[in-house]
Order: sequence, then structure tokens, then C-alpha cells
Amino acid sequence: MRFWRLTHPEYRSDYKHTFINGRLEHPFGLPGVECDVCGATWGGSGILPFVCPEALRENANIKKRWPISLSQHEALQRDVMKALGIEGKSFVDLRPGDDFQPCFLDVASRPRADFLWSSIGSLVVSERIKDALVRHWQDDVVVCPVNLRKIGKRDARLAPLTPSTGEPADMIDEAPLRKDTFGTGPYFEILVQKECGYPPGGEPTSICAGCGRPDVDGEKRQLVMTPSMWQGDNVFFLATTLWVIVTDDVRRKLSALHPTNVVFREMREG
Repeated sequence: MRFWRLTHPEYRSDYKHTFINGRLEHPFGLPGVECDVCGATWGGSGILPFVCPEALRENANIKKRWPISLSQHEALQRDVMKALGIEGKSFVDLRPGDDFQPCFLDVASRPRADFLWSSIGSLVVSERIKDALVRHWQDDVVVCPVNLRKIGKRDARLAPLTPSTGEPADMIDEAPLRKDTFGTGPYFEILVQKECGYPPGGEPTSICAGCGRPDVDGEKRQLVMTPSMWQGDNVFFLATTLWVIVTDDVRRKLSALHPTNVVFREMREG
């Protein structure tokens, strides 16, 4: 069985990366946590398929997202689950740092690629890639609409302009913007729902009884994909990472579409 990591090609500079991919923002989300059990202050990069409830959008913890205490976080999670009409377990179904929908795409150039690497924790893809994923592997992914917000006029195949600050991220704010691209589509956020087993050396040495934070030894963890780690899914995260891994069947079907701005890197077995 062969497995492949979906990732971006090598760019000539951080400017080019930002120019092509832009950034995806989720304005609302759960704050980080200051855990009085393990002593850690942290927030993850999870992305939820749920739209932030209107009643919570003015909540300072949802908007500003500075870390709050464990007890405050538990209370906030209960409020969120009640507003969403769902049941779940604190720090399992909802976790510190989780983002809500909606999401907004800002990019300094007119997006053309099938994959935009503008997010950590999800994939941003064109409609034809979304259709292929849903058609063949709908149990492995959830699709959310992307709202186009700031879209530059320049062609992504051109060299990017250096912003006045010299910082690649500021390119988006200084780019001349189009006025006809606001609204949803033609891109979609793909939320990967599955995860493989722990890689060698990556099994947590402990899990906090309070906030659920796993303690993983990064030096011992091997970023490989062995057959025993596979849970039978086609699109999934490599456990303990945000690497999106696909089976050879997924690679073949997506490659037949000749997708742009993506590479498939074969995973080592060890």
C-alpha cells in the first residue's frame, strides 16, 4: 500500500507563496486555554464545520481568543454546544483554538490554482477538485464554502510586488483589489475528518486529565506512514500532525485531473 502527502510545490520566495495562495481567515473561534492541571497554555489548529452562532459572535472570548482558564473554557464550550444544538464532551469534541465557519479568503492576485495553500489545518480547493473528493471520498471530508473578500487584480503567474514593509503578509493589504469577486465561490474549504494511527515514537507519553493536551516527544516521533497505522480511510491526517495523507487511489484520480499548485510526496514506511 502506498501513501502520499498532499503539499505545495517549492516557491522561489515567501512573497511568491503569499502572492499565489493568500490567507484564509476564520474570524470566530474558541480561545486558547491556560490549564491549571498540566500548566500548559495552548491552542490547536482544528477547524470546525459549524457556523459560529450569531448569539456568540460578540463574545470577547470568541472574537479575541486570548487564552482563558480551564473552568472558563469548559463553561464557554457548554454555551457553544447549547447554541449549536449538539452534544459532546469538553476538550474532545471541541478543543482550544478550534475555528468556526465562516471563512474568508484574502489573496493579492487573482486565484487560478486548483489548490490554494492559504490555511493550516484544511485544504482550499477549486470546484472540480471539491467535486472529485465528494464524489469518491465523501465520508472522509466535509466541504465548507469560502467567502472571497480581498482579491488582487494581478495575475498569479506574474512576479509579486514587494510590499512597503517588506513583509510578505502585508502584500495582501497593499494589493490593488478587484471589485467584482466578493461573495462565495469558486473555492471551497475541505475539512479532513479522519486520522491514522500514531506514527512510531509518536504515541503520547501522557494526556492531561484537564484540557486533554497530549504530550508527544517530537524527537522520537518518526514522520512516516507504515501499513499498520492505516485505519482504512482514503483521505486523513497523519496523527500528531496536520499533514494530509491520501491513498494511491486518491493520488491517481486527482492526478488524472492535472491539478495545479499541488505535489504528491510519497510517504516513507520507516
